[in-house]
Amino acid sequence: MTIAWVTGGGTGIGRALARRLYRDGASVVITGRRKEVLEEAVAAISAEPSSGHILAIAGDATDPAHVTDVVAQIAHRWGAVELLINNAGVNFNRRLSETAVEEYQRSFEINCLAAIQTTSVVLPGMMKANAGAIVNISSIYGKWASARSASYSVGKFALAGYTDALRQSLIETGVHVMGVYPGFIQTDMTLPFVQPGSLKSRFGKTPDQIAEAIFEALHRKKADLYFPWYVSWVLRLHRWMPKLSDRVAERVKR
Repeated sequence: MTIAWVTGGGTGIGRALARRLYRDGASVVITGRRKEVLEEAVAAISAEPSSGHILAIAGDATDPAHVTDVVAQIAHRWGAVELLINNAGVNFNRRLSETAVEEYQRSFEINCLAAIQTTSVVLPGMMKANAGAIVNISSIYGKWASARSASYSVGKFALAGYTDALRQSLIETGVHVMGVYPGFIQTDMTLPFVQPGSLKSRFGKTPDQIAEAIFEALHRKKADLYFPWYVSWVLRLHRWMPKLSDRVAERVKR
């Protein structure tokens, strides 16, 4: 039975991942800042038939005390965390010209530092067992920044860098690290930022679809997952023709 922790597990991608884990018989803890959202997610997920367990613990993943408490509660109930999915994130969706320094700091705390803190607390147990997996969910904006979501891009770029450094540090151990770089996924966070009927909206995928892709990539022990298919091609275009692709981005990123 897998023991898993999903941050930002109350909605969107995190909720879809938690549901899939629960269906597979895992013991799952979901965390997030909104207690009522987490409780609603637990009620809906636990109504499905499964031999698994699901628990919600509300709190801020940027708070070291909360992170330590979550790991302690998991250890008391089931044992050491075997799968950590760092999914917590926030997108203030403001252009660079509108973004204050304080917003960059908060975005870094939620989109990157939270993952560093959870990993630092969970990793010793994984190293002791010489097993486990850490999944960091970044964004296409973590590889190609958007001027329309400046602070989000900077935070997700930082998370991508941390993921690469973490993977390198764990070579020849039993701990697997995977970075996830989604394009547009239809969630409560992203839908308000996308115009209905736009090119971007037509390429959107559901949280359940990316959840399936993540578990398939984990099974194959992939280092990175770019989802959907177009993400890897868009990033190649940006590397090959950055000026042209930046102009095109202003037309299609909404």
